[in-house]
Amino acid sequence: MNSFFERFFKKLKSIKHIEILIAVLFGVILLTLYLTTINNADKNSSSTSSGYSFQVESKLESVLSEIDGVGNVSVMVMLEEGTELNSEIVPKVNSVIVVAGGAKDYKVKLEILKACEALLNLPAENIEILIGK
Repeated sequence: MNSFFERFFKKLKSIKHIEILIAVLFGVILLTLYLTTINNADKNSSSTSSGYSFQVESKLESVLSEIDGVGNVSVMVMLEEGTELNSEIVPKVNSVIVVAGGAKDYKVKLEILKACEALLNLPAENIEILIGK
């Protein structure tokens, strides 16, 4: 077994510029580890945003469905990067689309608009209310 290692190290020593090759290999390994870490951090950030988005949509659908005449309601929110709270970035709702069966009625549409403005602290131009089935 000793002779195997001796032969192996002799062959390694005979390779020209082995130090450079080892340094390059080590650099590639470090770069791969670094890029893997960055990708995992981005995925975690993305999943946090989508979880927050789902929560906001669910709660808003629940509240809006309680308004008289709204009928079936679906909500989609668009997020933007928010502020840091307890060392976690909390996304900010940028805009919202509401699809409601009762949105044909102008009074119901106005109630939905007022609720979205109040709950999400959004201006009316960032809220779109569409008539659903």
